[in-house]
Amino acid sequence: MFRILGNIILIIIVLVVIYILTLCFPQPFFKNKVTVGNITVYSDEEIPTEINEIVKTAESRIKKSVIYRNEKQRIFIANNPNRWNYFLNVNHNAGAISYVYFINNIFLRKVDIKNNRLYGPSGKAAAGDRTLDYFMTHEVTHRLEFESRPWYKYSTKENWIQEGYSEYIGHDSQNYESALKYYLEVPENSGAKRYTQLRVMVTYLLENEKINIADIWDKTNDYNAILKLAIPDDKPNIVN
Repeated sequence: MFRILGNIILIIIVLVVIYILTLCFPQPFFKNKVTVGNITVYSDEEIPTEINEIVKTAESRIKKSVIYRNEKQRIFIANNPNRWNYFLNVNHNAGAISYVYFINNIFLRKVDIKNNRLYGPSGKAAAGDRTLDYFMTHEVTHRLEFESRPWYKYSTKENWIQEGYSEYIGHDSQNYESALKYYLEVPENSGAKRYTQLRVMVTYLLENEKINIADIWDKTNDYNAILKLAIPDDKPNIVN
């Protein structure tokens, strides 16, 4: 009995180790790759030439961030749904994810590179200004956020400041007035509504209050107070 139990535990440990290794080194599962600047894009499908301009756009946005670092980034595109589910596991409903702890890889789900789009869990392409270059920029910014702070201060759960800043950079450091206008135009039932709200809030702090991002991370925690300042009471809102 103990021998059988020991063998089962050993097998589980081996499988876990193998899984972690594939997360750290997923290159064998993505046979195509293109490097543009500091970003290397891997894909399980052929990569059209349009990827060059998409990556250039993403990198130009990233470089505008005050926390920018001249470091190599790896982005893996899993067009195959089974491959996506394997690498994302419990996060398989996400559109993209940045594994910031130890692994340092970014994963995107199915994309349409020629049209600069990423497909969501519904199978439909993300609409509006949520382009493929936006998703790339957003996820790389999460990596920069992690690298710019003590590791224990980076939240692996949804953090409105982390998400808001990644939105701010992802949308090319859009100014407050434009961000607010866009937020008000996004339908209430849109999956992007939450993210556009967070973008407005962080943009307000950066531009209107002139607070740098490090101080926003460390000294700003009153979500409701910031929400009221960034989005006037007489405007449509969503529940936190």
